[in-house]
Amino acid sequence: MIPLIRRLQYEEDTDNKQITRSSSNEVIGQEEYNYAVTFKDSKVTSIEVGVSRSRSLKGIVKRTSDLVCFSRSSNIKADIGPLTTSRSMKYFLNYDLKRNVLPLELKDACDELRKGLSMIRVTRRKKVAHIFKLNGTDSIKWNNNEKSLEIDSIKDIRVDTLAINYRKEYNIPDSSSNLWITVIFEVSKKLKALHLIANKHTDFQTFCTCIGGLVKYRYDLMKSVSVPESEKFANIHWHSSVSEKKEDESKDTLSFVDIKRLCDKFHIYCSSKHLLKFFTAADINHNGLLNFKEFQTFVQLLKRRDEIIKVWESLTNCRQYLNLDEFHEFVTKIQKEKEDKASIFTIYNKFKSPDKKYMDLNGFINYLSSQPYINDDVVDYSKPLNHYYIASSHNTYLLGKQFGETPSVEGYIQVLQQGCRCVEIDIWDDENGPVVCHSFLTSSIPLLDVASVIRKYAFITSPYPLIISLETNCNKINQLKAVSIFKDIFGDSLCTNILDGDALASPESLKLKVILKIKKTKRLDDIDNSKSSLSLSSSSFESTGSSHGSSFESEYEATSFYDPENKTSKLSSMGIRRRIRRMSMKKQVHIIDELSEIAGIQGLKFRNFSLPESKTRIHCFSLNEKKLEHLCKDTTQKLAVDKHNRRFLMRIYPHALRYKSSNFDPIKCWEIGTQMVATNWQTNDLGHQLNLALFKLTDQKQELLHTGYALKPPKLLPEVTKSRDLTQLYKETKKDPVTVCITLLSGQLLPKPKNIKSNEDTFAPYVVTEFICNCEPVKPLMVKFGTALSPKVCSTPRCKENGFSPTWNTEMCITLKDIELAFVKFTVKTEESILASCTLKLDYIRKGYRHIPLYNPKGEKYIFSTLFINTRA
Repeated sequence: MIPLIRRLQYEEDTDNKQITRSSSNEVIGQEEYNYAVTFKDSKVTSIEVGVSRSRSLKGIVKRTSDLVCFSRSSNIKADIGPLTTSRSMKYFLNYDLKRNVLPLELKDACDELRKGLSMIRVTRRKKVAHIFKLNGTDSIKWNNNEKSLEIDSIKDIRVDTLAINYRKEYNIPDSSSNLWITVIFEVSKKLKALHLIANKHTDFQTFCTCIGGLVKYRYDLMKSVSVPESEKFANIHWHSSVSEKKEDESKDTLSFVDIKRLCDKFHIYCSSKHLLKFFTAADINHNGLLNFKEFQTFVQLLKRRDEIIKVWESLTNCRQYLNLDEFHEFVTKIQKEKEDKASIFTIYNKFKSPDKKYMDLNGFINYLSSQPYINDDVVDYSKPLNHYYIASSHNTYLLGKQFGETPSVEGYIQVLQQGCRCVEIDIWDDENGPVVCHSFLTSSIPLLDVASVIRKYAFITSPYPLIISLETNCNKINQLKAVSIFKDIFGDSLCTNILDGDALASPESLKLKVILKIKKTKRLDDIDNSKSSLSLSSSSFESTGSSHGSSFESEYEATSFYDPENKTSKLSSMGIRRRIRRMSMKKQVHIIDELSEIAGIQGLKFRNFSLPESKTRIHCFSLNEKKLEHLCKDTTQKLAVDKHNRRFLMRIYPHALRYKSSNFDPIKCWEIGTQMVATNWQTNDLGHQLNLALFKLTDQKQELLHTGYALKPPKLLPEVTKSRDLTQLYKETKKDPVTVCITLLSGQLLPKPKNIKSNEDTFAPYVVTEFICNCEPVKPLMVKFGTALSPKVCSTPRCKENGFSPTWNTEMCITLKDIELAFVKFTVKTEESILASCTLKLDYIRKGYRHIPLYNPKGEKYIFSTLFINTRA
């Protein structure tokens, strides 16, 4: 066997008992590494690493071996699994795999799919049979390998009743329901759908078992990187990537290049110099290669948590174990958990070493890694509806900007799975009935499809009432059709009475109910909007596009809006006529009695608070952010808004100029008691992050419970007769200032930025922490081992070359007037590149040592990336 690293030259200095070994020209990809390692008394005393660009790939040295190694398969990509989890995917895995609906073994299913399965691909234009094949373990190919689907791009798999809306859309009979598969995936930051029909049930089982199993396997593979026990990680990756044979474990096999490639595949973000330090320390016989035992040592060194070891040693006085009394004191006094002795004894037994009667360091790390980071206090859902903040979405049918984007039912699926409890539907006229769209700015989808999807996903995450904010722009005929659709789809779930005596009913009493919020209009003569439509000649638009509908722009069913400058636009002439017709109908629309009668909430455009209609319990004022901002500039008007929201409902939505679907600051709306602050959930900016943070609670399993309802602070609940009474109420409910101290200890497995190329020395992760509230702090931010950037913002120092386990130990303390509507945002960066972030409500964070999750810029949760913090107040 010829190792990749050239045979090391040893120089021995007998006087100083030093051994220096050096290696030259080790090439990884197009980067050339030169390094020298110096030992003294069997310990590494210095490491020098140089990196330069290789001029050609011919300089890469290939290793020959009978073993299966990391670098030999051309099918293995630079990464080996997904970085983030998909919320949607877990429903498929729970629904099918765990219920043994798909009984095949994963290996057998993969073998079958590699041979190829004939399945029918369904689009709007046609149904075509293709041979679908699994390529390695990372993609599906078809159409003679011209088309492919990356496994890690899959966001959801819909089968059975979960895919009924797509089957109806494509006119697929119910007889094919047990053979239909819809794969939702992402390409270029856009969701796409692949619709398939299997020829027989065994093919259906094979495909679903293979794809679902691979998604779960690759998630678990990535998650194993963060498992505290080094043996598990080492076992998985040695036996899966090197050899399963016991006799091969003693062979010196893995070079530093192999280790570097392994780390790159698993998104381990460290410089070569940092990795080489651990590699050299693990290489006991100093031959530049690691056997299995040495590989275990390397992993152990790499995953060492010095910041936790420091806590451990303070608890145990440097002993090798933590007894029950010491653990009890830690849980109650430092973690501030309200657990009785019996519960703590149970927890202790769960995490103690199996072969010992005490908890060791690994058990302690396991305990800290598994604890929830957000309070799971019991919330009272029995108060009137107006006492709660309600998670609300604006223009839910859009997946991107406010114009030109394709309306999609996926918008409703995504927000409902995250616990949204108020969605928006804009309905317009179409020859085939009411459709959902954004006026003439977008294409449309049938109201029937939208209502069907809402009914299916309405209570999949939260059992509490779902409010539909209906914007009606239809003529009488289509309004009647809409009434029929809502009644047929929602049936007994449709709630038309939300009163409990003289007060609004509670979320508890309205469980599993759908409430329509429909705008009330003055009675006008019935308007037949169809008569006022522009008379358009079809010949005027003959050259605008193909004869197909506007639903397809590409192979994956994306839709483009008409752009006169875009010669490739495929919007049909009929689609253009429909949009111009909708534009011509934008006027006062009379809401028919039949539609008003099925509404539970009466929507009103705000004029003032003195009108008689503003005194009815079931009304809801709707204002855009600019109108509210204008009102709040006047102290008297701001008090009037607060007074109104203590008895009635209000909804605030983004201004029309936010055409890129950006969001405003929701805190200013919550501070005056606004229940429904509608944000653009399709944009993960600060406004939306704050919105999600308000509605996050966890259960004991650390699963987020997005109930969609958050009880307003006590000071915003009491009703008052006159607005001026609020001034006295504010004084009576004023609390003492609160000091919050957070120590940002470390990060775990930070994602590697794409723009870090050749110069590894430039990356140095650091964290910017921002305390967010609409008031100046009583005492400005005090920072230790970090830098204060403003009275509410600070930064940790940079941790050079280590993104796997960077440590900062930055302590920050701030004193605020109150923390009921205060948040903290952690942003992990290197140079100016954002790696990840997390936004939390301050009074939700549990005290003590906690691992908090990190999210990518799109708001998707990383599988393994966390920050380790210690919070005290």
